[in-house]
Amino acid sequence: MTSEPIFPGMDPYVEAPDIWPDFHDALAGRIRALLNESLPPPYYARLQMRPEMGIVLEAGGPHRLVPDVAVVRPPRPDRPAAGTGLLDRPRTMTSEGIQVRVRTDPLKHHLVEIRDAARGHRLVTLLEIVSPSNKRPGPDRRAYEEKQREILESPAHLIELDFLREGKRLFPYPELFALVEKLDCDYLVTLNKSTGRQDKWVDYTLFPVDIREQLPCIPVPLIDPAPDVPLDLQVAARQAYLEGPYRRMLDYSVPPVPPLCEEDREWARGLVETAGAAGHHDGGC
Repeated sequence: MTSEPIFPGMDPYVEAPDIWPDFHDALAGRIRALLNESLPPPYYARLQMRPEMGIVLEAGGPHRLVPDVAVVRPPRPDRPAAGTGLLDRPRTMTSEGIQVRVRTDPLKHHLVEIRDAARGHRLVTLLEIVSPSNKRPGPDRRAYEEKQREILESPAHLIELDFLREGKRLFPYPELFALVEKLDCDYLVTLNKSTGRQDKWVDYTLFPVDIREQLPCIPVPLIDPAPDVPLDLQVAARQAYLEGPYRRMLDYSVPPVPPLCEEDREWARGLVETAGAAGHHDGGC
């Protein structure tokens, strides 16, 4: 087993819907910390939270991506079979039920805001980290798209981090879908500066990432004439992984969810075997 990263970039095992919310929050926290180490005053980075239901609309109706019902205590396995005898007196021992716990609180979707303390704490740049339910039809996608439109109509810059291979990309313009499909990338970072929004066009900077590559170091724009601040997303992801419970949570002896293509599956299996992590809950990002 090893405590060092197995994968050179994103670890595909953290994309599972029941793992991702925790990693999402850890990554947002590390991005905030890295930014606060490098942002010039009076800029600062802070976490903000938007509630999500984790509900998607697919065939068969709405359902949660993250399981919302857990069996707290199963019934006793030695229950007598029905119809073994007639009851002539009321019983005094109550029947054994199945205790379950249902999730009622929404998931917490953390994002990172850069604000300017000298300008009334004005929002300068928003960094969104896409969640699984954002990329599928449902209330969380609608809420994300509404926030996306709000930022694109404001003076704030927008950075979107899509480190999930499954689901439909979150683009406000149809032309971007065709372009990114040609790029054929696993992960994608998009940067939209407020100064690149004109009456007849909008400028984007795209950072396509293959699963075998490191995450990019991106420029984070502020207010002119302040220079962009570099943000190393690979460092943020690695720190989030190593500081979290993922080495204990993940089982590298089984395929990741969502699955990899055959070529990448063989590549990933080779990395796991080389690291000696197959069959163990240990690994890296």
